[in-house]
Amino acid sequence: MGRLRDRRPQDLRASPVKEIASGIFMMEKSWGCNVYFLKGEELSLVDSGFPLDSKAVIKHSSELASNGPDLVIATHCHLDHMGSMARVKTAFGSTVVAHVLDAPIMEGKEPYPTFKLKPLQAVYYKLLAPLYPYECVQVDRTVVHGDVVDVMGGLEVVHVPGHTRGSIGLYNRERGALFTGDTVRNEGGVLDGPPPQFTPDVDEAYRGIFETMLPLDFEIILPGHGEPVLVDAHRKLEEMIDLRRGATDG
Repeated sequence: MGRLRDRRPQDLRASPVKEIASGIFMMEKSWGCNVYFLKGEELSLVDSGFPLDSKAVIKHSSELASNGPDLVIATHCHLDHMGSMARVKTAFGSTVVAHVLDAPIMEGKEPYPTFKLKPLQAVYYKLLAPLYPYECVQVDRTVVHGDVVDVMGGLEVVHVPGHTRGSIGLYNRERGALFTGDTVRNEGGVLDGPPPQFTPDVDEAYRGIFETMLPLDFEIILPGHGEPVLVDAHRKLEEMIDLRRGATDG
């Protein structure tokens, strides 16, 4: 496992990644989800975007660490989150981490989830499919709820199924930060749950947010899509849940 190169802050500012919290960087543009680089004793990634993102992810990883990421963690098995992992693993020999229920899909041992789309959506995604081929990756470590990944003082695995069977959040107690994947998004500056058209059980996801994420002590949310929420994230998540309850009760 390679040590990180000593890089000056101005070098990082010049790179198309931005530091959004202490030791946590985000790639400013991707074809898929938000890609987070965690700079501790070793470099780690949370999600990796589409296969189209692989060149940028590999480039920025090399800039931040001489030997690239030691760990690459998937919040879930969807292509826009794990699509570059096979290429990153090949480039750096990284260890791939995922929930035990999503790992077989990532490895191609179980079929990729299907979705109930509106006719126009189905045509749209079918036309785009050749641009986003699914690239399987060998998962080296499977995790379950409560496991701790040894990154930046510890990332606690928070299992919140619904979007996929093995969707996870990652909680860094030291920084009060919660990576939420697609379970909680920040689309257009408004917190929301997972996208319904790609989520088999939205109600299960919201139950998990309420029962498993809200009890945690955090002030930062690092979503899979949309800008990070760096202030009052816990309160804003409570408000999201209250709005959901009001809508379902009504």
